[in-house]
Amino acid sequence: MMKSVNYWSVTGGNMQANLLETAKASRVGDAIRITGIRVHSLAGVLDRRFGWSLGWTNTRSATLVEVTTDNGLVGWGDGACDTQLLVQQADRILGRSPFEMEAIYEELRQLAQPQQRPGPPAAPGLDIALWDIAGKALGLPVSALLGRRYRARVAAYLTAMYRQDWSDLAAGLAAEARRWAAQGYRAMKMKTGFSPETDLEIVAAVRDAIGPGIALGIDSNCAYDAGTAARLGARLAPFQLMWWEEPLLADDFEGYRRLRQAFTIPLAGGETADIDWLASHYIQPRLVDIVQPDLEHVGLTGAKALNYLCWLNRIRLIPHNWGTALRTAAALHWMSCCPPLTPALSPPEPMFEFDQTEHPFRDAICEPQIVFDPVDGKIPVPEGPGLGVTVIPEAVAEYRTALVSIPASLS
Repeated sequence: MMKSVNYWSVTGGNMQANLLETAKASRVGDAIRITGIRVHSLAGVLDRRFGWSLGWTNTRSATLVEVTTDNGLVGWGDGACDTQLLVQQADRILGRSPFEMEAIYEELRQLAQPQQRPGPPAAPGLDIALWDIAGKALGLPVSALLGRRYRARVAAYLTAMYRQDWSDLAAGLAAEARRWAAQGYRAMKMKTGFSPETDLEIVAAVRDAIGPGIALGIDSNCAYDAGTAARLGARLAPFQLMWWEEPLLADDFEGYRRLRQAFTIPLAGGETADIDWLASHYIQPRLVDIVQPDLEHVGLTGAKALNYLCWLNRIRLIPHNWGTALRTAAALHWMSCCPPLTPALSPPEPMFEFDQTEHPFRDAICEPQIVFDPVDGKIPVPEGPGLGVTVIPEAVAEYRTALVSIPASLS
């Protein structure tokens, strides 16, 4: 008789509950109170612009949330933040234990109430910062709080190959792809969505440059209608793509169903969505093959729930990540606890998006550096307490464009 398996036995979900119970029993959580929140808005100018199907940019930005406590512990998170809502709801947060992170997350999420379209909830950055504090208080990495840790190293795929001011786009992208392949990347993603003929030309050039042994995904940033995408997908089939990200608008549900019938390239999306939206529209109906939530929009509490939802529905979870090294560290902890979808001896491993496009402060704001290992194509999960990285206040100040303190009297 086949043994019954449930999610909690697979993921070690009771491990997180036991750790939090231990914290309560030792009164660690009771002894810590949230005293303040600072929301840091950061921005930096690029040396050269780059673009995708929707436009161009010459800047990079981030929102960092810093949480202070009465015992001196400080937590940091990189994620979306409804600062006005935090100011209005300060009494819900200040004075509480950071170990109430899941309750605080749910209360703020209900107040934000993202409706029909994907959108950021109230404070994923705050949520990540509270998990950081909890780990520091217990002397444990965040991954030890999220559940069973399946892996100490997470497979990475490279994000790069955006549009640049090249006279020959295909040649420029092919040359860039060769440089990344020479650095040991075994999977990479490029931008498409410029036109069907342009996409065919640049995908062919990159595939020829890197050969068949390196996995290649494409991201069109919602550039196409369903009919155009269906015809283009059939022509892209020979290039053996690992996925096609956002060929259509996120809420073109009938269009995605049409594409599932039109070709076999795996479909991916969901980077701007809230957990409820993802569950209702992508995961439960299995509209896409791969969901790509971003911690910017779901936080670590939402990420933990998504591990369960994707496991339950046998949908691959490969998160989107386009933030600072602080968010990268948090995502590595998340992916270390992502359970395999099947009991196979060698199930598909979770992958992690490693953004290497130009960014003036992505790696400057915290230490130690998060480094890709070309030997096995993976990135080690930080080992220290909390997120395992230390924010450098001077670097944050250098790129800060605005600061909101809650309460306003917080120095």
